[in-house]
Amino acid sequence: MNQVVYDVPMALDLTLSHTDGLLPSLAMARNKKHVQNARQHTLGPMPPVAFIDTFLPLADDNKRGNLMTFNNAFKDVPRTADTPAAIYKPLVRPLVSRVVGWRRVLTRPQAAALNKNSPRKSRCPGFVFDTSIERSARPLRLGYTKPHICCFTAANAKIVDRADNNTRVELGYAELFIDVRPDSSFDFLIDPPTDASTETRAAHNFFREYPLAFEDSEYDAAERAFGLHIALAAEILARQARTCLFTVSVFGPLARLYRWDREGCVVTAAFDFHAHPGTLLEFFWRFAQASSGERGHDPTTMVANREAEALFREAIRSHVRAQLDVDGPELDKAVSAHYAPGHVSVIIVHPELEPGAESYFVTSYRTMLVSRPVVSPLHLEGRGTRGYWAVNPQTRRVMFLKDTWRVGPVEELEGDILARLNECDVRNIPRQDVHGTAAEDSDMLRTGIYKQFTQTGLFAREKWACRIDGNVIRTTPREHYRLVTDAAGYSLKTLREPEELLHAAYDVFTAMRDALEKDARIHRDLSIGNIVLFKEPDRRIRRGYLIDWESSARIDSDGDAVRTGRAGTWEFMSMRLLSIGDAESKHRFEDDMEALFHVVLYSGIRYLSHDLSTPDLTTFVDAVFRASVPYDGGALGGWGKVSNATNRVLLRKVHFRSAGFQEWINTMMDYQWPPAELKEKYKDMWTPVHVNAYWSEFLKSRELEHDGRVVHTLSTRNLRDPISPSNTPEVPHTGDPHKLRKRSVDDENVGGPSGLKKARIDEHRQLTATTRDCPIATPRRSARIRNMEHDFRGAPRSAAGAMFEAGAPCYSRPSKRRPGTRPRK
Repeated sequence: MNQVVYDVPMALDLTLSHTDGLLPSLAMARNKKHVQNARQHTLGPMPPVAFIDTFLPLADDNKRGNLMTFNNAFKDVPRTADTPAAIYKPLVRPLVSRVVGWRRVLTRPQAAALNKNSPRKSRCPGFVFDTSIERSARPLRLGYTKPHICCFTAANAKIVDRADNNTRVELGYAELFIDVRPDSSFDFLIDPPTDASTETRAAHNFFREYPLAFEDSEYDAAERAFGLHIALAAEILARQARTCLFTVSVFGPLARLYRWDREGCVVTAAFDFHAHPGTLLEFFWRFAQASSGERGHDPTTMVANREAEALFREAIRSHVRAQLDVDGPELDKAVSAHYAPGHVSVIIVHPELEPGAESYFVTSYRTMLVSRPVVSPLHLEGRGTRGYWAVNPQTRRVMFLKDTWRVGPVEELEGDILARLNECDVRNIPRQDVHGTAAEDSDMLRTGIYKQFTQTGLFAREKWACRIDGNVIRTTPREHYRLVTDAAGYSLKTLREPEELLHAAYDVFTAMRDALEKDARIHRDLSIGNIVLFKEPDRRIRRGYLIDWESSARIDSDGDAVRTGRAGTWEFMSMRLLSIGDAESKHRFEDDMEALFHVVLYSGIRYLSHDLSTPDLTTFVDAVFRASVPYDGGALGGWGKVSNATNRVLLRKVHFRSAGFQEWINTMMDYQWPPAELKEKYKDMWTPVHVNAYWSEFLKSRELEHDGRVVHTLSTRNLRDPISPSNTPEVPHTGDPHKLRKRSVDDENVGGPSGLKKARIDEHRQLTATTRDCPIATPRRSARIRNMEHDFRGAPRSAAGAMFEAGAPCYSRPSKRRPGTRPRK
């Protein structure tokens, strides 16, 4: 088995034709959210030398024989440029002079500043740097572009080179990437002065402040670049089995090093890599010497062999057939949601340690086979949860594996909570099979196996750590945790009819009541993602299972949760919790009841037939489920829910095709918040007993429709990127120039009447002439040679890098050339 897993499949959307959650046209909105979140999870500026020594320590300093000299490493790289290409190309393929015919011209060979090597020495031994952005069919669009430079193993570079340019395969195999910008104005981070005192440094604001003017082009360009950098890091973490990721940013003559994990990011101070090439090259050389685990790969995930893949495929097909009662092409399509050919992995689940133990001699462990997850992590910091249909190779049974980065340490693990609820015979919840924190090493027969944990927060108290937006950065430590249960079902989003929705929701309500009565526990995170539909042999309607008990808590004698703080999914939180600050929040069972109602209402307006138009539906969802305003470091909301409850101002506009479902929605609203004329009738009816009595009788007495599924989409017009051109620009092509580009399933329609297409091309040409971060149109041959000669000579040094030249910490290596001798050609 290969110890490193690359190119992990991504979860698909409901149509099973696109990656879920990464719609290219919404990339700008996602990236802005990435930057907003990074303001709370970024620590810096760490001294570059300390960064390298901490994260890439060198065990034996004598093993430096394969390290090339640092002298003149970046002499062909301009300090500033008009476009990123003028910097990233010589980083990977430097300009050299050769004679063609009767004239001398400049060309770019394959060996380069970063790729430079000799028979015994190399800049980054065993690795290859490639200009991945040139493999992007739409490099100017945020949702399609790729890193300027990616670093691959030599073997993986060949795999990437053979792949279709329309795929995102580079992010599935990248060991690290380099983001390149023309000059230092694109740097979103601001270092304190090098001679700043401890007090000055502690008060310094590390991120750019929000602009006072409505439009600030420099701020917008820097935010756009940083948001794309974070988005690419997040996607690599989603497309690989990783514990962390290293990346590099280049801003003209300056560079920064980053380390990302599920707790946040540690980033270095900017350093002038022209004046101090040893710092950047030492980082790359140390990176090459590191083990796969030190480079960020998860050692407890491995590639499965062919026999294991065949076993997995057949077990999944059998389970899908039983769950959906389908066959033939429909079965093949349904199987693709869980199985990607050639991408089956082995995940090792270590049994959880005894309380208080830090290591032990491992004698037993569980291996599970997985392939395409049903949930992929789309955000960088946080739980980073993947959910798999997993196969136990010993029993060939299909289970559900939750792979997540939980908050740690905690008093109760989710697996222990589930085991207790199983002992209490709580209905309609999964049964725990095995759980445990992932080990630091894959060697199962050694002592001293420690947990995988995030490291960003370990540096929060360092003297170099600056504030962001005036706040001291306090991150949340996390541990890599896995839980295997028996509920391998389908999301509530796949509901087929009103009958199935209300029956499944009642099953969940039964689980909530059982947990309350038998274990004095409330769930605290009712959401559409935490309800699973599972087909049982003896039941016509799929059963609803309540999963994800990680946030659950016991309640005290007053009915308040013993854990303080607001938890759950924003869209479905109760009105009461949304209207008070997070610090004062204490959940009650009634909050979970209201959250379940909001889940049913949301599911109905998204997946059942009704008469709302797309604009009205979007307004409804924004007002009732999404509205929020910042408050005291958190957020407040719930006004749409309050308005809907008090006068039905929004709900009265919705008319469901199912009369029974409409009746249930209206009655539940009356139970919770009765109008003036019904206050006496429904007084004190919003209790578990009264709601259960009505709901159970309703399902027995009412004949609900057996069809009516309609998927309603929300308008995203206001979230689309207004800057990126919509056409496909020309980019350098390293393959067959006569081969036509295949269209990707993620490509948007760019055809149409010739006049419209011509207008888009004209718009693109105008943008490329005015946008700094875009490849320029290809000039005539004579102009190209003049431009290449200008780049080769190099531009004057910018003032932005001068402050890092004197006294900046760096790695350096003296030349081995004897004084008075000439360098070898």
